[in-house]
Amino acid sequence: MTPDVSHAVQLLLEARRSGTQIAPPFALPDRSAVYAIQDGVAAATGPVAGWKVGARTSTAEPAGAPLFAGTLTPSPARFDGTAMHMIGIEVEISFHIVRDIAARTAPVERDEALAAVGDAFVGMEVVDTRIADFQKADPEWLLADNQMNHALVVGDPVKNWKALDWPALQVRLEIDGQTIVDQRGGLGAVDPLRPLAWMIDHAVRTRGGLRAGQAITTGSWTGLRYFPPGTRARGSFVGLGAVEASF
Repeated sequence: MTPDVSHAVQLLLEARRSGTQIAPPFALPDRSAVYAIQDGVAAATGPVAGWKVGARTSTAEPAGAPLFAGTLTPSPARFDGTAMHMIGIEVEISFHIVRDIAARTAPVERDEALAAVGDAFVGMEVVDTRIADFQKADPEWLLADNQMNHALVVGDPVKNWKALDWPALQVRLEIDGQTIVDQRGGLGAVDPLRPLAWMIDHAVRTRGGLRAGQAITTGSWTGLRYFPPGTRARGSFVGLGAVEASF
């Protein structure tokens, strides 16, 4: 671990302990430094309970971040919104891992990756950040901060996910009983299985392997939207299931 990476890890750990946001102290040189910071924080925080991954388009290189132990929360979930710097909500399709794949250097091909996946489920990622003035911060620092993950709410299971027509899925987000998103599609990656397979390969080849019991969430279908304390949120994929949280 380089001195800069070690310094960044200590700053993010202190931000998590104290609840005080930090200003990024230096420019991150490359993505390997970002992932090294994530790994350093994970090593000090506890076991990795899963991963979040996303891609801006159907062909863009995905980016991943760990979900720490304790961040997976069953629906309906309750959070103290007044203790958060912000309340960001994203409705997602997430997956349970049911098969270990040990760390190795050889790539994990798509068929092997998907064979390690059990059910999909309707997820709600709750977003907060340890980075001050995050809207002006280098996005690589937000990624180093686990891409602003606060929690992943585990909603209804989605059976037969391999047969779904992903772009045709209808997603809804309701806030305090009012529908604010009701649309078909919306995932930047279009097909969540591409970033899912990428994340499994990435975890196996560079992050210590994949474990049964972990979860992988694959990006927002509704965009990242911010709400005040007191909010009640419900996300759903029509005909598949729902997930709920209150703040």
